Order: sequence, then C-alpha cells, then structure tokens
Amino acid sequence: MKLSGKFFLMLNLIKLLRKDYQTLNRIEVSKQNLLSNYKYLSSLNQKVKIAPVIKSDGYGHGIVEVAKILDPLRPPFFCVDSLYEAYELLKATIKTPILIMGYTDPENLKVKKLPFSFALYDLDTAEVLNKYQSNCKVHIFVDTGMCREGVPVNELSKFLEQIRILFEIKIEGLMSHLASSNGKIDPLFQNQIKNFKKALQIFKEYKIKTKWVHIGASGAIINPETRKIISQISNLTRPGLALYGLDDDLKLKPCLKLITHIAQIKKIKKGESVGYNGTYKAKKDTLIGVLPIGYNDGVDRELSNKGFVRLFDQFCPIVGRVSMNITTIDISGINAKMGDEVMVYSDNLKDKNSIENTAKICKKIPYEILVNLAESTKRIVI
Repeated sequence: MKLSGKFFLMLNLIKLLRKDYQTLNRIEVSKQNLLSNYKYLSSLNQKVKIAPVIKSDGYGHGIVEVAKILDPLRPPFFCVDSLYEAYELLKATIKTPILIMGYTDPENLKVKKLPFSFALYDLDTAEVLNKYQSNCKVHIFVDTGMCREGVPVNELSKFLEQIRILFEIKIEGLMSHLASSNGKIDPLFQNQIKNFKKALQIFKEYKIKTKWVHIGASGAIINPETRKIISQISNLTRPGLALYGLDDDLKLKPCLKLITHIAQIKKIKKGESVGYNGTYKAKKDTLIGVLPIGYNDGVDRELSNKGFVRLFDQFCPIVGRVSMNITTIDISGINAKMGDEVMVYSDNLKDKNSIENTAKICKKIPYEILVNLAESTKRIVI
C-alpha cells in the first residue's frame, strides 16, 4: 500500500509540474493566418488544388501542429519528405492522405503495410513496394531538368514499360519539381515545362490516367504568369513557403513568431566587451539583457552584432556573439525587468526581426532560418 501511495503521489506531482511548468522559449503559430493563407492560395485557381508541404517540421512551425490546423479542410494530401515524418502524422491521427516525396530505404518498407503514397523513380523501390506494400499508390517523379531526383524524361518510356510488365502498382500521380519560377521568359522554366509536357504525352501514349499531375510549388502559384502556364498542364500545386506567409504576395500573412524572456540584466561600463572573443566593445555605459536562447534554438549566429529583437515596441540590437544557448542584447534606455518577453523573430514582415529581414541580414534564404528552429522548442497554436 505504501508503494502504491508513493506512486500516486509521484503521478500527481508530474501532473502538477506539467500544468504549471513555464518554458523559457516558445514558438507561436497563428492558426488564423495559416488557414487564411491556405484559402487564399486555393482561391487563385479553383481548378488547381493545393497540397500543403509540411516537411522539415512544417518549415519550423511544427509538422503536427500545422497538420492539425489544416486537416479539417481535407486537402488532397500532405507532402512530407520522409517515412519518419509520415509516421509522426499517423501517430497524431491525421486523416488527410500523406505523400512521401523523399527517398525511403527499401528495408523500411518491408516491416508492415503502410497507408501512405510514395514518390517513385527507381525500380528497386518499385520492386519492394510491389512485394510488401501491395496496392499502394505512387507518384512517378520525373526529372524535367533540375538534375536531382527523378526519372529522366528520355528514360521515362522504358521505366514505365518495366513497371507495367514487372509490377502491379497503382500510379496515382505524375510529378516533378521546378528549379525556377521566374516567368515564361526564364529558359530554365521553359525547358522544364517543355519536358513535363513530354512526360504527359508519354503517359498518354501508355494510356496511364493519373488522378494528380503536379510540378509547381510556391513560386509558380504566386507568379500570375507562371500560374497560368502551370494550370494548363497540372491540377495540383505544392506550396511550402507561401503557405507560411513568406512570399512577395501581400495577401499572405506570416504565421510564426519566436518568443523568449530576459534572464538577467546587467550594467557594463564603457570599454567592456561582451561574449566570446570580445567582438562587441561598449562605446558607453550600457545596459545588457541576457536571453536564454542561442544558435541551438535557431538564433542564427550570423546575427551576432548585426541582428535585432523586439522588446515592447522597441528594436534592440544583438551585441556580442550569439552563443549556443545565450544571446545578449542592448536594452539601454528601456525600463525592462527580468522575465519580460522578448520577440526574437517577428510575424510582421516590416519588422527588423521578421524572418525575411533576418534572412537578409544573415545573407540566407528564409527557409534556412525557419528549419533551424529547434524541434525541442514548444510550439503553441494561437
């Protein structure tokens, strides 16, 4: 009985800690903005469906959190990169079909029957799918000129012939990926569209009718010129960055902000240096705020002595080197105290610390900032 009593006491303590535990850092994901972006992208062409790309932890927003927001809208399918990501959605009881676009080790396909669709471009995987994942759905991935994964267009006929003779696989889709979506005068774009049309013709010759045909991503949807071309040869697009509100279209709304708190405040004198290697030296007496967040959490190291965070309604410069778990900021002239919230990354495109402006400071693309947000940081849907 004593053991039982201790067990229940421990259980109640754990529940209490879970309820009251306050995280140092958090990522807030706007449900309203994500839904708004999805509906807006869907409205651009009613004949072309939207399949959200939620790979790489939902571009940092949280793969499960994003899926749960969009799942009730019943998109055609969610696009993920790996079997691991697909399992995460399965464990979360997501009902929307899932397309695994990346490579899956064939050995992992032998374990048990899976309810997923697969991008297919090699015969070895086709053989394993046929044997261990009978009646699964596949999307034939064609390399139209990006020269990464995919069946080269000039080998597509032979590939389809072998698939048809050797295996019983349901071809649900034809897909490719664009290297560029700058417009119809872009030679790279033109060449890929030409090759995709060849692939469509080959499918027609083999009398293969697919439910889904897709090549376009965010850029191809947002650009009216490319959108028109894409809509003539496909019935689905795969938005990633645009879905999360990070594109040129002003009707799209960013969905993420990264929040931390001031862990310590200290005064330093003129001439004193801050952080590793003393890369920042105070030009006057300065008030420093210490933040419990660093490059382990996704604060890019390139922001050292260049980036900004927002405290209340003011932008505070990052001073000294961003380290693994700590970032220091100049809060001189601000009536701040320990525990005050600090917005590291803003969901306002115009802010100095928006994802896009942060990427520019770091001379990177927004994707790099987003996908480096630590999975261990708590995501909260607001």
